[in-house]
Amino acid sequence: MREITPGSILSSTQYGYLKVPKKVRTQCPNCRKQGEFALKANFYQIKTGVFSDGICSACKKPSTFILMIKENSTNQTKEVTVHVYDPHVTNGPLDKIQDNKRISQDLVRSYRSALNVNQSNDHSATAVMTKRVLESLVKNLNAEKAKSQTLAEQFEQLPKNVDLSSPIQTLSQLTRPESPFFQMLELEKEIDDKTAELLIELLEALIDYLYVVPEKIETIKQKIEKNY
Repeated sequence: MREITPGSILSSTQYGYLKVPKKVRTQCPNCRKQGEFALKANFYQIKTGVFSDGICSACKKPSTFILMIKENSTNQTKEVTVHVYDPHVTNGPLDKIQDNKRISQDLVRSYRSALNVNQSNDHSATAVMTKRVLESLVKNLNAEKAKSQTLAEQFEQLPKNVDLSSPIQTLSQLTRPESPFFQMLELEKEIDDKTAELLIELLEALIDYLYVVPEKIETIKQKIEKNY
């Protein structure tokens, strides 16, 4: 399953007491292109959500969507999150890190264990493994002398040891007038289907980096603080 971000929901409709997506834009599980999906109104409702189908505007093939219903305990309202069934997406972030040579196997093992204990509804074990993953993250990215510091101190040191501005610097190199990328943007070079997909993939990555990830972490922080 792959969650669709709120920014990719193009329009919504009212379904009972819920506001549910009517049209979304996302990568098609079939053709792997960016497409628009008009979700059918004849939902099949289950206890925690509804199923729907959508036809890809690019390849015209159907995909299955699940609209998960979550109750917001703070204001007693219900929220809807949208997911598309994508067989290419199995373990989420785990798939992205387990074959990455720069990421230590200790981190991969810790993260895999955190996923497993969470699926078994062992909350205490989930908390323990979450701490272990965080410790593994900062241990591998920080300098040797930082390993004796507390977890909070190590996170404070992280920007000094990791170049968090590197993606923006890479993009600045891409947009130089002499680069093929800039020439594509200026229509001086023709692009094919694969390159067009890469351009959209770049936009999604940049928006995630600048807006989605920071906002998501801040939202999670606020929810944790409200619960305790």
